[in-house]
Amino acid sequence: MRSIRSILRMCLFGLTCGFSHASLGQVCLDLSKEPAVNQSFGQAGSSISLSGRTTYRASTDLCPVDGSYKVTDAVDGSCFMYSWHTIPEDHTPNDVRGNMMIVNASDAAGAFYTHPLTGLCSGTAYEFSVWGVNLLKPGICSDPVLPELTISIETEGGQIIQSINIGTIPQSSTPTWQRFSAVFTAPEQVEGVVVKLINQQGAGGCGNDIALDDIQLKQCGECRPTPVFAPEAFSPNNDGLNDDLVFHLRGANAFNLTIYNRWGKPVFTSNALDQRWDGSQAGAPCPAGDYSWVVNYQLTDATNVIRSYTKTGRVLLLR
Repeated sequence: MRSIRSILRMCLFGLTCGFSHASLGQVCLDLSKEPAVNQSFGQAGSSISLSGRTTYRASTDLCPVDGSYKVTDAVDGSCFMYSWHTIPEDHTPNDVRGNMMIVNASDAAGAFYTHPLTGLCSGTAYEFSVWGVNLLKPGICSDPVLPELTISIETEGGQIIQSINIGTIPQSSTPTWQRFSAVFTAPEQVEGVVVKLINQQGAGGCGNDIALDDIQLKQCGECRPTPVFAPEAFSPNNDGLNDDLVFHLRGANAFNLTIYNRWGKPVFTSNALDQRWDGSQAGAPCPAGDYSWVVNYQLTDATNVIRSYTKTGRVLLLR
């Protein structure tokens, strides 16, 4: 709610506010695991910290103002001249005085909630979901602003893995919880992964306020084995045992390998899985020692999208 600005723009004649229906996003067909993330915001009287999860200010007010949030077990319908719904309980089933997160949008569009996703199995599909409800009652505003939600799965460095624009969250005559979700495939990399909830609506207007609950991450199936395997050592001494460095890569659409010496200079490159390194460069044997390697490859993920991955490692050349 845009606090004082919102009140000034309320309908005086009880006109019905229009809305567009929100898509529920992508759904996982096989949820074989317990949730890896299950944020239900605790229960009334419990202490819960969202430090590092949101740039919004924590509020203890009955009705949080622009750019702030409140963790509470109920929403008071008297907020902002009775323009918000009364929500007597949170969404979580069989929860006794459970909490939800009330978000009063800031003056700028952008991410308002971030959650790290840890322990992911590379190459495995996951479903992220959140339940939400538009707090603004219909018939209050002549030109209501509807929250427009995007779920963005990103690396900590900002590379987007999956981004789903759910669309606007509609108003309803009674507070109606809706489930929004996105399916993504965990990348094969060391860098961490985070999910961001982004409100695409910017400054101004009446509305743009939501309640959230039951943020979950579920695994869509069994972990896929790591598709890249290479031995930790090999010995090119022509004894018939581990004479070549062999890479095993399952199901790749494309492949590129580079091996570097201790000074970072390439000594071997290949884009063919059946091409092995015999421990030489330009026909001359390379010295014994540690060598590093980088493999860039492409796989078709569980949603039939071709994605690029990078894996690095080291190997010991023995003489």
